[in-house]
Amino acid sequence: MFDLKGKKLLVFGDSIINGSGNNNFGVGEYLERDYGVKLYKYCIGGARVGFVEGKSWVVEQVRKIIDDGVQPDIILFDGFTNDCLGDVPLGEMSSGFDNFDIFKVGKENTNFSNCFENVLSALKKYLPNAKAMFIRPHRMGRRGEKEQILYGERAVELCKKWGVAVCDLYELSGLDTFLPEHRDKYTNDSYGLGMGDCTHPNAAGYEEKYMPVIEKAIKNL
Repeated sequence: MFDLKGKKLLVFGDSIINGSGNNNFGVGEYLERDYGVKLYKYCIGGARVGFVEGKSWVVEQVRKIIDDGVQPDIILFDGFTNDCLGDVPLGEMSSGFDNFDIFKVGKENTNFSNCFENVLSALKKYLPNAKAMFIRPHRMGRRGEKEQILYGERAVELCKKWGVAVCDLYELSGLDTFLPEHRDKYTNDSYGLGMGDCTHPNAAGYEEKYMPVIEKAIKNL
């Protein structure tokens, strides 16, 4: 790990990067505790990349980051965990790099792909000196497998288009909560059912499955 002490780390997205299954001690807090980064945290549980009424919108998180004047050294973000539940269409990938303006994205008829590209465009335009990395989550037993692959692969494809690094926990972490033993050992019992919820990593999930892969990926940024 290169020296992160004093580096400004920005995190945004949904509950997984937030640490909602670990008393809100998430990816950013681990890096703050272990490496001395200065943390700027904008992620909110339940967030979508595409707009859904009553839910946090990742587009608005990024707008607030820009308005607040945050200029990080490193950006870690996630998204699509909730989009793939069925209330945000996947949409189509655009062919170019023009006509993206995160301050002009309307709430009506949004889709994942267009909003995600607007986020990536905004990172390049407004936070050009930061090293950004998208974190694709683990294989989640409470999401359709087909949908996770569709949205996850689209996110990876768009990051490649825009030159944004990817930490692919779906492929690299080995965490698969379709397996009951992984579900119960590595995710939080968020609903009081006596078993893990498949989605939200607990301390063991972060410390054994998430952070080793993320730390290695940061080293290669």
